[in-house]
Amino acid sequence: MKKLVVLSLIGILFLTAFAKPNEVVPFLRSVAKGLPENTNVPVLLPTYWNDQPKKPKNHIAVKVKAYENGYVIYFLSMDKPYRANDPALFHPRESSSIGELSGYVGNMIPRERPSDFVFYKRKDGVKLWIQPWIKSIIYAKRGPWTMYFDGDKGDEPFQQADELFKVMKKVDWLKSKNIHEGDITILGTRREAYTSISWEATDGFVYHFFYKGPIKEAVKIVHHLKYVE
Repeated sequence: MKKLVVLSLIGILFLTAFAKPNEVVPFLRSVAKGLPENTNVPVLLPTYWNDQPKKPKNHIAVKVKAYENGYVIYFLSMDKPYRANDPALFHPRESSSIGELSGYVGNMIPRERPSDFVFYKRKDGVKLWIQPWIKSIIYAKRGPWTMYFDGDKGDEPFQQADELFKVMKKVDWLKSKNIHEGDITILGTRREAYTSISWEATDGFVYHFFYKGPIKEAVKIVHHLKYVE
């Protein structure tokens, strides 16, 4: 009886890990229907995305590339709606680029702490190491995650770390993503950050998400990534 209950729970968890095309964010639903058929990599797509209505260009458009051992999606902020892979999207202004999501066959090598970094302080039990001359670059390691913060000035890198730790704790450090090795790099400021989140799943696939905007939004999008059949 117990075995039957366990198997039932596993089945429920497996099914809920997959998203139907109509559960994916609207601007990716057409992509969700065809992308899994054109790559051998399990496709992760976001089921959450904040359109950031305060921005003058708030229509999200996408360019998509798929090949045997990988796929990549480029996110663009445009002044009007476009279909995925519309010809007008292939030469956009750099300022229109707001993110990128990719998956590929491979593995990650952990980024080692630079030998010249010195101990700075602890944050939530995690040791932060700082570049002693520039003093705006911090390295940290927690579980499978290697983290690298590069602030513009002052204590900005520590503020970046504070913000990241705060939002990562809310999503249990993205443990639901079955992460074997992970890497997070944050540049800029907390609210206008360039956040790069990469991880190797235990099944031999690597995923990468890049986002321009608040750190909390980047983490929230990754937290809501689901596999699409």
